Amino acid sequence: MLLLILFMNKSIVFLLPAGSSKPSGGFKVAFEYANRLASDGYKVSIVYPNSLFLSTTHLKTKIRALIRYIYYIITRKYKADQWFALDKKIEQLYVWDLSENLVPQADIYVATAVKTAGYLQEYKRQSKKLYLIQSFEDWSWDKEKVISTYHAPFQKIVIAGWLMKIMEENNETATLIQNGFDFDYFQKQIDYKDKNKLIITMLYHKSLLKGCEDGFRAFDIIKAKYPELLVNLFGVPSRPKFLPEWYRYYKQPCKEIHNKIYNEAAIFVGPSHIEGFCLTPPEAMQCGCAVACTDIGGYRDVCIDNETALLSPPKDWKALAHNIIRLIEDDALRYRIAKNGHEYIQNFTWERAYNKFRELIVQQ
Repeated sequence: MLLLILFMNKSIVFLLPAGSSKPSGGFKVAFEYANRLASDGYKVSIVYPNSLFLSTTHLKTKIRALIRYIYYIITRKYKADQWFALDKKIEQLYVWDLSENLVPQADIYVATAVKTAGYLQEYKRQSKKLYLIQSFEDWSWDKEKVISTYHAPFQKIVIAGWLMKIMEENNETATLIQNGFDFDYFQKQIDYKDKNKLIITMLYHKSLLKGCEDGFRAFDIIKAKYPELLVNLFGVPSRPKFLPEWYRYYKQPCKEIHNKIYNEAAIFVGPSHIEGFCLTPPEAMQCGCAVACTDIGGYRDVCIDNETALLSPPKDWKALAHNIIRLIEDDALRYRIAKNGHEYIQNFTWERAYNKFRELIVQQ
């Protein structure tokens, strides 16, 4: 307790990989910790770089980066104000990059992505340094370079069991802190048995890693068997022009609409090829959906096959369609999966996650 009191009013800086004008699961995790630290009396800053991913020497690219930098400095649209309620005590800064001289002095630094860890490795300040590892980001750097950041002298945190396994395989230690979920935001409003089994939902994302094309192919198979099928999609982009009329699309839904989407649906579909730690399947579980998703590391912490979800191999849309049809045709199975998921997800609170996170901060 004394150690905790001594660390109150300490300064902590979260290093984000970019501006946060649009919703992002990885950003949301960092913001959740930042809010709780600010509430506990820490001086919290969040730093967003403009050119972290600017690896090219092309003049036009550099000019665009400069224009973006000036635009965000003037408009302040790099902030998450439109989609996440950050504590007003938190300082948010937009800088050209994460070079040490552009980032505030702090007692504690938290890298939140692989390239932010690359910058933090170069800092000379004698501060406590944490590395919040939220996925294996080999789409950002090559595999060997990603692993090299795991060997940096940081206090490392992983958010899922599959990431802990990678750390162990590379002879590194880390602390597992699984993400929490906001049980005030998402709530079950309709009983499992009162849902229309032919309404299903899925997150739409342009990244190929999210597997949405596999989801669409699976839905075509199901639509051929059940013409009354209705798919509710939600996401950040505008409605894709290729969607047929039996898809309803919600762009960046507000809290009320987002809850309505999950509560109307009997089944949530997660077709991702890779996730750090899933956010949307747990949200759907909170609202009473039965989950059909891919068997990937980022889902397995909450999606247990035939208990809290039905799992199928990634990229296998036929197997995914088969599991969705099982849930449609077997009411008892659908109710059981939905009920088990709803009960299991209650264990993943932000209070539990934050307490473990704060313990690492106060350790000497």
